[in-house]
Amino acid sequence: MTAELTFADTAARPSQIDARYALRHPLQMALCLRGLAARRDFLVAGFEGGQIVTQLLDVDSRRARFVFDYGGARSDNAALAAADSLTFRSHPGGIRTEFDTGRATPVSFEGRPAFEAAFPALLYFVQRREFHRVETPVGEPFVASGIDAEGEPFDLDLQDMSLGGIALRTSDPRFAALPRGTVWNDVTLQMGAFSLVTVNLGIVAPRQALTPSGEARTVLGCRFHDLSGRAERTLQRVITQLESRNLRTSGR
Repeated sequence: MTAELTFADTAARPSQIDARYALRHPLQMALCLRGLAARRDFLVAGFEGGQIVTQLLDVDSRRARFVFDYGGARSDNAALAAADSLTFRSHPGGIRTEFDTGRATPVSFEGRPAFEAAFPALLYFVQRREFHRVETPVGEPFVASGIDAEGEPFDLDLQDMSLGGIALRTSDPRFAALPRGTVWNDVTLQMGAFSLVTVNLGIVAPRQALTPSGEARTVLGCRFHDLSGRAERTLQRVITQLESRNLRTSGR
C-alpha cells in the first residue's frame, strides 16, 4: 500500500466544512462508507503525532461500527491504537469524505490484523456537480413536474442528477426548440421511492438525441438556481443511496 495521501497543513478540519454536506443518520453514513469499501478507496487516518494510509474492510450498520486495514509501520499502528481520536479523509475522483471518530480498537478481520471504530457523529460527504453525476434507475418514477413559460404543465423524465443540476429527457416536440436560459420555478422532483423536493431550474444545455429505436428525443441540461439547504441535503442523500445501490448491483 502506497502512502500517496497526506494531510495538508492548510486542509480544513471537518468542523470547518459547510454543514450542508454533513450526514447524520447512521444509515446514510453506512451507505457512504460501504461505497468507499466497495471501491477500495484509500483513506488517511490521522491522529496526534502521525497518520496511516488505510482502506475500509467492513461496515456494520447494525452495530454502527466499521473495520479498517492495519496499514503503516508497527510504530504508527501502536500510536494509532493509543490515540483518543482519529480523523479520516478521502478524496477519490474529487468526492471528498471526512469524519472524526473516537479511539480505534485492534481486531482480527479474516485472519489479519485490523482496527475497528464506531461511526462518527457527523460524516462530511462533499459531492459537487463537476465531479460526479449519477444516472437514475430504469423502471422507477424519477420525474420533474412543473409549469412552463407558457403556463402549460409538464412531466419530464430525469435522465441523471448531481448536486449542481439534472438532465431531463422528453419526446415532446414542444421542448425541441426551448431556448437556453429559460428558467422554471417551483419544479417538483419525484425521485423514486426516496423523496420529493422543489427546485428552480435554469436550462443551460438543450440538445437533440436519438433513442436506440431511432426516435427523436430532447435532452435538457439544467442547473439548480437558489437551491435551499434542505433541498441540497435531500439531493445528496438520494445521490448517495443511488450510488450505493449501483455499486451493489455491479458487484464492485
